[in-house]
Amino acid sequence: MNLRKLSLVLMLIGTVMTVLSLVWFLLAYAEAMDFIGQYGGADISSKLVACLYSSPPICEGAGFLSDAPSYSPAVFWIGVVALLAGMIIYFSLIKNVATKASTDSITTNGNILGFIPEHKYTRTTYIMMLTGAVGGLLVSPLMVVGFVGFILGLLGLFAFKPRLSDLDYNHLAALCIVFTAAFMLLLLVTGSFVFLLVGLIQIALFYIGFNSYQQGRIISIGNLRGEARLALQSISERFSRHE
Repeated sequence: MNLRKLSLVLMLIGTVMTVLSLVWFLLAYAEAMDFIGQYGGADISSKLVACLYSSPPICEGAGFLSDAPSYSPAVFWIGVVALLAGMIIYFSLIKNVATKASTDSITTNGNILGFIPEHKYTRTTYIMMLTGAVGGLLVSPLMVVGFVGFILGLLGLFAFKPRLSDLDYNHLAALCIVFTAAFMLLLLVTGSFVFLLVGLIQIALFYIGFNSYQQGRIISIGNLRGEARLALQSISERFSRHE
């Protein structure tokens, strides 16, 4: 499958899943929104909208007011990620055609997507995922920055692999695995203390990987403990330099 077809398939899948999630959300919470709107006020009813993309405590209680299957925000986010990934690839191809660049490499003047230098692609992905992980714990909507980083990671693995090194590929794969696992766990434990714990572990793993990448080292489960120790040493050295 060429990149143009891939982008169209991703956009189609993303659109279908996003629409399905909206329909599912309405079926699952329509009665609750109507009931709470009548007896709890419009402010409380509007808070249910957050159940579309997250799982605050109010969603669990509201779900009991409907006979529809319990709604999962994961479907919404999978749809959004697929749609955004497809759009990024598609518009990158259009830009390259307009500038008479190769549609196979999707690069302009050596830059991936036209604006990210090849040697900074993985670093940019790390920074976006770290920003989204930290920001998401403080303000939930900031998690979208992490999703953009996740899309870059997927594109690096599947669309831009020939342009990247083995080191880049190793770290992008690790990033996507950690992000996917953490995202699914965060959805399951939203509103509990475990949510904060999982979020902090995600940040720690991203930083360990980032420090490893900066030093030009491959990362794996086998050397994770050693890389964690080296990341702590790096933090300690930075603090000591500032003192």
